[in-house]
Amino acid sequence: MPLRRLTLEIDAKPLIEQGVVPRAFFEHNESIEILRVYAFQPRERVLLVRVVRSGPALSPDEIQARRETLRRRYRLRDFEILRVEADGRAYVALLRQDNPGVLEAVLQELGAGATPTTPTVVDKDVALLSFLADEAAERDLLGLLDRLGVPYRLRSRTAVRHPVPAGDDDLTPRQREILSLAWNLGYFDIPGKVGLAKLAGLTGLSRNAVSQHLRRGLRKVLRRELGA
Repeated sequence: MPLRRLTLEIDAKPLIEQGVVPRAFFEHNESIEILRVYAFQPRERVLLVRVVRSGPALSPDEIQARRETLRRRYRLRDFEILRVEADGRAYVALLRQDNPGVLEAVLQELGAGATPTTPTVVDKDVALLSFLADEAAERDLLGLLDRLGVPYRLRSRTAVRHPVPAGDDDLTPRQREILSLAWNLGYFDIPGKVGLAKLAGLTGLSRNAVSQHLRRGLRKVLRRELGA
């Protein structure tokens, strides 16, 4: 069935109460924007996010020094600050947490029919949530929100074009995800910021499997770009 991208506006309070965003988050921050969702494991999320802080501006070193405190405060399994914006009020981070509350209920009920995606932005009052869903999953998603008593407004519904079947030089979805994760974490930096062990821990794969996905993906990219 054809997929649609649904963007819903809802009151942020149920998300905070159910733990989708930790209650303590808005004591220190203004908003969180989900830039990318990595779907490696069924009961956890690996997210690339942009956080806008409240309070005075901090230097990159000051924000980095608080990384472990932030990880514990928000009960995250992993938390890596990737870059701090010039004004010291926002930073981009990679985090891993268990699927909590409402989100897990949605994913369990809908199965593979609905996938959280971008744009997704949550502030202390309003949340903008996006999902990829077919027609049946859309009905189930909206019906579930009704049963949970979560008011919503449908902001947009757009068709998603099916990708062209992969050829020999096209990346598989898993290769694309792992290359993206490695790039964002600085695996390809000189010197590298992370190694295969970190990527394996985040994806739940062995180091050998991660290495194979990276090498095969890079081979396709280089063959396409260099015409070799």
